[in-house]
Amino acid sequence: MRSRSTRPALCALALAALLVASGCSSSSGGTGTSTNAGAASGVTYTAAEVAAATGAYHVTPLFAVPKKLPRKYRFAFLSPGLSYPYFATWSDGMKAAAKFYGVDLDQADLNFKYDTELDQYKQLAVKGPQVVGSQPMNDATYQQARRDGVKTVLIDGTFKDVPHFGVDNQQVGKLAVDTLVPAAKARMAAAWKGRKVDVVGLTSPNCSDCDARVKASFAEAEAQLGIPAAHTTMLTPQGQDPTTSAGSTFNDFLTGHPDDAVLVVSYGDEPVIGSINAAKAAGRGGDVLAVSNGGDSAARLALRDPSDKSMLVAAVDFQPYAEGWNWVEAAIATAMGKPFATFSTQRVLTSANVDRYYPKDGTE
Repeated sequence: MRSRSTRPALCALALAALLVASGCSSSSGGTGTSTNAGAASGVTYTAAEVAAATGAYHVTPLFAVPKKLPRKYRFAFLSPGLSYPYFATWSDGMKAAAKFYGVDLDQADLNFKYDTELDQYKQLAVKGPQVVGSQPMNDATYQQARRDGVKTVLIDGTFKDVPHFGVDNQQVGKLAVDTLVPAAKARMAAAWKGRKVDVVGLTSPNCSDCDARVKASFAEAEAQLGIPAAHTTMLTPQGQDPTTSAGSTFNDFLTGHPDDAVLVVSYGDEPVIGSINAAKAAGRGGDVLAVSNGGDSAARLALRDPSDKSMLVAAVDFQPYAEGWNWVEAAIATAMGKPFATFSTQRVLTSANVDRYYPKDGTE
């Protein structure tokens, strides 16, 4: 995922992804307000009703949405790039939530051209949204929205005093390595015994959230595996396609470190998948273990691929569909002048459980 949480060239994000994630226990929108207040009277949608409506995604609401809204709301969201699976899944969650709660939703695709954000916002603003959202936010767009009287809510991003929620970078960076530890220790005691083990973290240009996730992974690798900072390398692939660019960058690293074993982490999914592809192409599959962050469709496909099984241990699931659904709830709360709760994820996808959590992959 990237939840920039997760954009290519990017900052995921997953997250949550993310969430940022999904960037997932960070929120300036609320302080853990109960999501089932008023449920007994049937005035608001309960957590059970939301879980039932979201099926296998089993979304936990961030705000108890009234079954009768104060008015007909319209929201606008500026997606970083709908060609990216993580952000496309955000979009799916948002559209489903908008339909469920009875609000109108317009989306724009920045296609990772962030300098167009203000122009894209202006095109959506003519429809009169009450709330606009994005992941990144620039000052020009922020100031224009304020002049228009439009409130803002960010997902997996922060800007000034804008309410936000998303992936907790420290938590998911640490969780990625904790997930790697058993497999890494087994390799270090056997096939990798006596070899130098590097930790490679793939980040994105100008993405502090991405860097934070990777650095958290580095610190946890030292704490849990004794891999010193001198054996960690942060790589910053260039280009809009995170899979291809990461593959090329990681291939260069492998070429420069022909005798090393490598643990791979990242802010998202696609850079890890690109690295795995590069390792396979170079005949270095036995030298690599990886965990991705995000749990988007690309990661889930890779977890089901037998040729990736020896390298891809797991994907931390920022639950991007839930992040997208939750953004609509946060937008409703913000429009109503109410707080919303924090987003959190502890779920890790593996080849053994991915079908249980995402049984409809490939059928929708």
